[in-house]
Amino acid sequence: MMLKKATGLIALCIGLSGCGNEFEGSYRAMDGVLGPVIAIEVKGDKANVVKVDPFRKVILSDQIWEAEEKGEKLLLTDLRGKTFAFKRAVDEKGLDCLNCGLMPDSWQRFDPNK
Repeated sequence: MMLKKATGLIALCIGLSGCGNEFEGSYRAMDGVLGPVIAIEVKGDKANVVKVDPFRKVILSDQIWEAEEKGEKLLLTDLRGKTFAFKRAVDEKGLDCLNCGLMPDSWQRFDPNK
């Protein structure tokens, strides 16, 4: 009986681990030479997008966007319904934006706790 419960628990853990988002983590980019730093933290189906003025050290905006993993792409949809598509960068850590326009194209992975 105990072995049956342990096997079920292991199967549940393995099943749940497959439900995570491959792109989960924190990414940042500088918007222009003097522009704000934009940080994106992806967790499951949500992404926290924060713009910070690096000189004044002030948060300019803080929004929660929808995040969706579709094939090998990360789709982030802002509050207005515009969807931005990202793919894994050549370094296999960062992200490259495929249709960002006014936002940066290249995003580096980082640890927000450092």
